[in-house]
Amino acid sequence: MTPGHAPRRVIGYARISKATDESTSIERQRELITATCKARGWALAEIVEDVDVSATKTRLDRPGLARVRDTVAAGRADTIMVWRIDRVARSVSDLSNLVDEWTKAGAALVSATEPFDTTTAAGTALLQMLGVFAEFEAATIRDRVLAARAALVRARRWPGGSPPYGYRVVENPDGPGKVLEVEPVEAAYVRKAADMILAGKSLYATTTAINAAGSVPRKAKGGAWSMTSLRIVLTQDASLGYMTHHGKVLRDDDGAPAQAWEPVMPEEDMARLRVLLKPSTRPGGERKRRARLLSGGLLRCSTCGGSLRVNQTGGKNPTTRYSCRGASDGTGCARGVSIVAERIEEHIESTFLGMVGRFDVVEVRETVREVADLAAVEAAIKAATAELADVDDDEREAELLADLRTMKARRKQLADMPTEPLVEYVPTGETFAEAWAARDTDGRRALLENAIHHVVIRPGVRGRRGVDASRVDIHWRDGDAPTAG
Repeated sequence: MTPGHAPRRVIGYARISKATDESTSIERQRELITATCKARGWALAEIVEDVDVSATKTRLDRPGLARVRDTVAAGRADTIMVWRIDRVARSVSDLSNLVDEWTKAGAALVSATEPFDTTTAAGTALLQMLGVFAEFEAATIRDRVLAARAALVRARRWPGGSPPYGYRVVENPDGPGKVLEVEPVEAAYVRKAADMILAGKSLYATTTAINAAGSVPRKAKGGAWSMTSLRIVLTQDASLGYMTHHGKVLRDDDGAPAQAWEPVMPEEDMARLRVLLKPSTRPGGERKRRARLLSGGLLRCSTCGGSLRVNQTGGKNPTTRYSCRGASDGTGCARGVSIVAERIEEHIESTFLGMVGRFDVVEVRETVREVADLAAVEAAIKAATAELADVDDDEREAELLADLRTMKARRKQLADMPTEPLVEYVPTGETFAEAWAARDTDGRRALLENAIHHVVIRPGVRGRRGVDASRVDIHWRDGDAPTAG
């Protein structure tokens, strides 16, 4: 310390990505920072840590580093000491931004093991060189990690990270590495949710029931399932036991998806769930669209042919109605119709059950799985073609070309299959009346939609009570038998 000068006020910063390497451990970094400050006669206020934090992934968005920056900005430290420069930044641009920020605040960045001084041009140049090497080392580590993950995936081993819901990571019983096995409690919740959807329950009702049953998703905000998160689990490739790499499902030599783990549910159920849970493209989402039994386009105006929409009329005691909005939304309607929601719903329910209530419900099952497979193969071909355009590795190029040949052969095989879906009618063992009593609003609507194409509503007489049957024209679907939704 120079006579007559106050000692430097130092804040130390230590970071480690994974607490496994003793040479870069937090304890080792703290020891070197403390010893260096003591040897130079500097006042070390504290050492701030970021543990299990990657500088490459988080860049400068780290809680410990944020605290250091706030301390310097407030003028409570004029020196930031690290064990090595790569502890504070792995990017030349990030390092440059920090040095500029701290220099303007009158602070200097110092390494306990590397000789540089940011107060001189030579020191700044050396710092930039060290930053270049840190960035190169980060890129090298990233390449090694990616290569190791790819090798594990090819060997059908779990490459790391959080497993998909319904599974847990275990030691591979047949050799080195780790694999996934079904987690029985989570898998039971997945099965329960799938069974509810397949039985006609809405996604909203199913989500509510699963939350009430005590299921907790992984890393969910608020610790509860949302309709989106539950849909993902019920339709994702992982629930079929498939592995993905770079967003693509791994495939066997014949182009079919490779079964890496035991599936949580059978393929036929997944195929039906993907059809049933296809996200709505309507504004407002599913819950708004499915608010009432006959919403979603079943009721139509006799004047303009437009769909009747749910609205409320009246003041303190509003009445819910299905109404034509053609006169107000710009489509034009000379004489729009309106009908009280509860009355028309009761009329349609009574008419429907009066006609088919005693009949057995049969469920329509189509061969949608092959359609889904064809779409998956098309997507995989597109992804492989895009990757091939940028690949600069001969071995990887050969792999991609081989994959493309296999996938194109699989595409031809699927394309040559009959285009008309095979339809199977499967008895459910219950009558329509029993199914109606057991289902919620969405499930009941599904029964109606499979029997009724649409219902035309004619204008009524103002002030008349009840539903005049002559106002209602039900257009039934043609079919061999009443079916379930």
